[in-house]
Amino acid sequence: MEGKALFFSHGKITLVEVRVPEIGEDEVLIKTKACGICRSDINYYLGKLGGPEGVKGHEGTGTVIELGENVEQFKLGDKVTTLGGPFAEFYSTNQRNVAKIPGDTEEFEYWISEPLACVVNGVRGSGIQIGDNVCVIGCGYMGLLLIQAIPKNALNNLTAIDINNSRLALAEKFGAESTINSREKDPIKEANAVIQGEYDVVIESAGAVGTIDLATRLTRRGGNLVIFSYHIREEEVPVNSWHAKGISILNTSPSFSKNFNRDFYDAVKLLKKGVFDQKPLITHRVSYDSAERVFKDAVEKPEAYIKGVVTF
Repeated sequence: MEGKALFFSHGKITLVEVRVPEIGEDEVLIKTKACGICRSDINYYLGKLGGPEGVKGHEGTGTVIELGENVEQFKLGDKVTTLGGPFAEFYSTNQRNVAKIPGDTEEFEYWISEPLACVVNGVRGSGIQIGDNVCVIGCGYMGLLLIQAIPKNALNNLTAIDINNSRLALAEKFGAESTINSREKDPIKEANAVIQGEYDVVIESAGAVGTIDLATRLTRRGGNLVIFSYHIREEEVPVNSWHAKGISILNTSPSFSKNFNRDFYDAVKLLKKGVFDQKPLITHRVSYDSAERVFKDAVEKPEAYIKGVVTF
């Protein structure tokens, strides 16, 4: 049995036929309904990331169509979200990477949960304490999810910095008390004026050249600088300032997590509770047979793009 999949090479996406995977005793086979486009997928398409050509993607949702002999917590027809899941009609994964979503849902794209697990890990690893002043730099998809997840009622202030006013408006909608457009105003001067000082925790979620330096300058002596985003290019970082200010540098990638599956399960629980709202964030949806169009929009029209999803 074969199914359709998206084969990535630099600058090109091709629709190909691939064999449907056989499942092991602890695995489930899933018919894909939606798969989120990660920034890493876009960067591979642009040639900014190396690695072999192949089927990409890791933000799958779908319906269970086959069960391994040891799988007891799921049944055929269950609607699920998973850790992993490529841009392909069918994929298999271990049952520990699967969580049920409401059976009446028809909008699978809003239940993509792998990025949310990254956010749960990022907030857990940030060291945020009651009464802190917190700043999030970068209000793309992941930054806005961070702002949704941060326990704002326990903070003194939550400030968001970005170069896009529409994204800053979303940050404010999601609970940021202060927003700063760093293209229009001096972010250091404006941010310091908000709280009359520097921040206890600064989360760098932009991934752009220079934002780690900005985060360093905004972090107080002895504060936490959280490098949440992935930086494509190597760059110099202000280690002398880190040392002089006694800043704790926290690299909250998925590998930082003590238990990423727990982060995933908790992310799904928060999604069910309404803590996460992806509807305003998913700006582009396209069927798998026209997927390359979304990737081009992400590159050519970045002001209007936040998150893209491929549907099957």
